[in-house]
Amino acid sequence: MLGRYAVYATNLVSMMVLARIFTPQDFGTVAAITVFCALFQLMAEAGLGPAIINVENLSCSDRNGIFGLTLCAGIALALIFAALAPAFLLFYGLPRVDEVVPYIALTLFFFAASTVPNALLLRDKAFFRIAYAGLIAEIVSTSAVIGLSQLIEPLHALAAKSAFSAVCIFLATWYFSEGTEFGRPMPGKKFSAIKPILGFTSYQLGFNFINFFSRNLDNILVGKYMGATALGNYDKAYQLMKYPLMLLTFAMTPAIQPVIRKHAGDREKVEAIHRDFTLKLSLVGAAAGLGMFFLSDWIILIALGEQWLDVAPIIRILAIAIPVQVILSTSGSFFQAMNRADLLFISGTLSAVVMVSAIIFGITAQDINLLCWCLVGAFHINFVQAYYFMYRKVFFAPLSRYLVRMLPATGVVLGMICYSFVDGV
Repeated sequence: MLGRYAVYATNLVSMMVLARIFTPQDFGTVAAITVFCALFQLMAEAGLGPAIINVENLSCSDRNGIFGLTLCAGIALALIFAALAPAFLLFYGLPRVDEVVPYIALTLFFFAASTVPNALLLRDKAFFRIAYAGLIAEIVSTSAVIGLSQLIEPLHALAAKSAFSAVCIFLATWYFSEGTEFGRPMPGKKFSAIKPILGFTSYQLGFNFINFFSRNLDNILVGKYMGATALGNYDKAYQLMKYPLMLLTFAMTPAIQPVIRKHAGDREKVEAIHRDFTLKLSLVGAAAGLGMFFLSDWIILIALGEQWLDVAPIIRILAIAIPVQVILSTSGSFFQAMNRADLLFISGTLSAVVMVSAIIFGITAQDINLLCWCLVGAFHINFVQAYYFMYRKVFFAPLSRYLVRMLPATGVVLGMICYSFVDGV
């Protein structure tokens, strides 16, 4: 967590600086393409990361074969993505959106190349090395963008950030992976090495696809139907809302699966760890949500500047979902650690139905605030169904006992909702 916090702090400083250099329209145009890059990244990663973490043995030839396969997949997907530039332009109808595509295609290749080295580091719990890679990437990419903004058009400079970051992360993780249990991967031809882990990766990939559409459809539709500026504002609001999640759960989520998998045979022990862990998370998450709810104006002024003040009402609504998201974002790692990627897939499918329905309803109304309220409701519905599966099918324990422990955080959420309606948000 300490390692990740250093990365997040650098990322926050980067956002504060870049938000004062580039306009909401620049950010919205880049975000419109970045969201599709995330879809291609799922295909490139294909669930291999969690599968490699769980595998007991991996020979050098198998390791290199899987690495070689990810490189080939990265090249193919990057070329396909680049060829789709006219389709993206036609879909969005946003000017210059196709100019962002080459930078994102390069990002896609290096992301695919990082899959195996990053998984090897995670498996060995080498969290500081991963944090070093992220820190180097953020510093280099931000510095490069600031320098490029003085030499080339702002849109191209901003679009290049993800490419610089992906290159740095690949080089650093590949270099650091030499000290892992399975060693540094080299390109190999034994693509058949993926066969033993296909059962796990198929469910994981299926969940990732479903999760992508449930979490990114809002960005796609806001960009298409409300324009680049609206997407820029919405995307920045969502990014700021995610910072408490990043600090409280995203920093530790990569550590959960490799640590908990050692106790996968002791269901009661894992449930006890989970129960105590999420109770503390819920209390801290409630405090974080409450702070962001009441201090949204100050947060915008400090983090982004006056040109982004339209983002404040959006953040205030999204902050209500922070407590439940803090807990929910850790659930996938427990499903994975207990080797129940099948249940994760089923839960993810139901989550997608709820999220997509909420997003379509909000977009149809052409109202960003209503869209955010719909998302808040969807997150709480998905919390209940995800933990139903976890407690009834994984831990074989009553869900009601767990929900009672969530009552303090629930009270805070209800208080924010009541205040919002009284205040007319």
